[in-house]
Amino acid sequence: MPTYKSSEPTARPDHVPAGDYTVEVLNAEESVSKQGNDLIELKLKVEPSGAICFDNLVFTPNAFWKIDAFRASTGEKVVPDEDVNIEPDDLIGRKGRARLTVEEYNGRKRNKVAAWLLPEASQKGGSSHGNNPF
Repeated sequence: MPTYKSSEPTARPDHVPAGDYTVEVLNAEESVSKQGNDLIELKLKVEPSGAICFDNLVFTPNAFWKIDAFRASTGEKVVPDEDVNIEPDDLIGRKGRARLTVEEYNGRKRNKVAAWLLPEASQKGGSSHGNNPF
């Protein structure tokens, strides 16, 4: 039988300290922004804490870069000038790295996605500091 050491009961954390985390897409739903643009609302679970945060992928030319960053972060190959159809259900379960900040909203702290990060293998490919002996 599994055992553990109990502590004071608390709820799941509302947020985590600012930093880089692995997040998993728990839910993705189509919606429309206040400006009338198509968007996909993402519900994300921060690992390993289980904190929940949200992000939106807005389908407007000024925000296509963010959609590309999300796709690359979650392991999808991004090809310039390719027409892409994104189905929200296909995003559920994807994992990627995100830089999270902390903001206050209605008196409560919550996380916000500041940037989607490229997979580590891609980041290492562009770095040469490993070759410097000093």
